[in-house]
Amino acid sequence: MAMTARQDQALHDLTTRGVLSADQESAVRQALEDTGAPRRVADLITELAAYVGGGLVLGGAALLLGLSWEDMSRLTRVAVLAAATVLLVVAAVVVAGGPVRAVAGLRRRVVSTLFSLAVVTSAFTAGTAVSSREFVVGATTGLVVAVVAYLLVPTALAYLALAAAAFATVIAWSTEFAADIPLVVGVALFVLGLIGALLSLVDVLRPAPLALAVGAAVALFGAQQPLGSNAWVTYSLTAGLAVACFAVYLTVRSTVLLVAGVVATTVVVPEVVWDLTDGAVGGGVLLLVAGAVLLATSLVSTWLRRTR
Repeated sequence: MAMTARQDQALHDLTTRGVLSADQESAVRQALEDTGAPRRVADLITELAAYVGGGLVLGGAALLLGLSWEDMSRLTRVAVLAAATVLLVVAAVVVAGGPVRAVAGLRRRVVSTLFSLAVVTSAFTAGTAVSSREFVVGATTGLVVAVVAYLLVPTALAYLALAAAAFATVIAWSTEFAADIPLVVGVALFVLGLIGALLSLVDVLRPAPLALAVGAAVALFGAQQPLGSNAWVTYSLTAGLAVACFAVYLTVRSTVLLVAGVVATTVVVPEVVWDLTDGAVGGGVLLLVAGAVLLATSLVSTWLRRTR
């Protein structure tokens, strides 16, 4: 059942006031979708056509450039990519049929998909237009477009496009100027993940469970990057993430935090054991340690849930 913008906001207000948790809000949305009236065949065809059309625009531009890249001038390449971007944006506006922020239901999903594809083409357009630091320029441009797209239509797909653009931008800027790339990239991604998780907790990024899960995953991925010459930085960041997840769970009812805390703990403890023993322990011992840690953290998480 498609929800109007006012219904969507009313449901979200219940979460803001503490009547529903973020997980409960997602469950209500899913229940409404599952019990709604069957969608009309015409609506399904329209939605499918929009998805396929957007994909063909992106794929066609990629194929054209791939086959003729060496024969094209830079201006021609930019023109092709820019035309694809404009076509996707215009299609999204036409599908919206009015103010983009007020679009709901099927049209909301289609508009979000077309905008997300435009994020990709705009990034490649900007990167192709310059002769140096293409990755930095392209990723940064994609991030700007992704932010605008998310503000206009804050869907799960728009958030994923925003998260991917932010991830690419952090890597681009970090690798461009860093002397110790693994350390700088790792710390930058760790901070990015924490910021994303925090923004989801204060209800800036939605859907909150997805944003929280992605933020925790990015933070964990970043924490693991300095492993090697900066192993203890990795251990500190990963252990800090685990502690933070368990601590925040005491005030925020989200199973995502428990899962993230369990995973981070299970990853860092065997790493520390391996380092402290200079690799003297065998794979079986590490497997035993990992299993024991996983069991212990699972018991702790169960106790926390029951306590709450």
